[in-house]
Amino acid sequence: MSTLHNTIRVIENINRWAISLVKWLVPVLILTLVYEVIMRYGFRSPTLWSYDVTYMLCSIFLAIGMAYTLKEGGHVNIDIIIERLSIKQRAIIQAVFYVILFFPLWGLITYFFAFYVVDSWINLSVARVGTWRPPIYPFNTWIWIGSLLLFLQGIAELLKYIYMAKTGRDDYIDPGEEEKIQQEIAEKEKMLEDVTADA
Repeated sequence: MSTLHNTIRVIENINRWAISLVKWLVPVLILTLVYEVIMRYGFRSPTLWSYDVTYMLCSIFLAIGMAYTLKEGGHVNIDIIIERLSIKQRAIIQAVFYVILFFPLWGLITYFFAFYVVDSWINLSVARVGTWRPPIYPFNTWIWIGSLLLFLQGIAELLKYIYMAKTGRDDYIDPGEEEKIQQEIAEKEKMLEDVTADA
């Protein structure tokens, strides 16, 4: 079980780290859009680069955010049928769907897109849309990295479902996180006892 927990922890830490880096690009996106609006409507002098920068920054959030959203359970999930099943049955069904749908799809996307990324770096490809036509190979690279992170998070989710199927627990909590939660609860209970004793 410790290998399972360690694998999940490593994958989820990678995705936490990736999203914590990407979130700092939000102010850059906002400033880019504000600058474009001021230049376009205030000075009638729109920029050539704002459109490209905007879609590239948004694509970083989307690509890197997919894995983190999966980790947090934020993707659309239709569970009308499986909500009536036991925890073990739900976990088994989810694991089967990951194996027959998720991994083949995202494995193929990640695999074949890697060739496209390498080709765009070799040819130093530029964007085909917009007027600025910036280099597109960094854009392709972070789309591929996002696909890879999503695939890895899929592995973590599958391991969680395996854990749920074995243990019958409704949700997966990392043993390290569980210890922290127990410590926080103990600290709060002690503070409550101290406050009650003083009163």
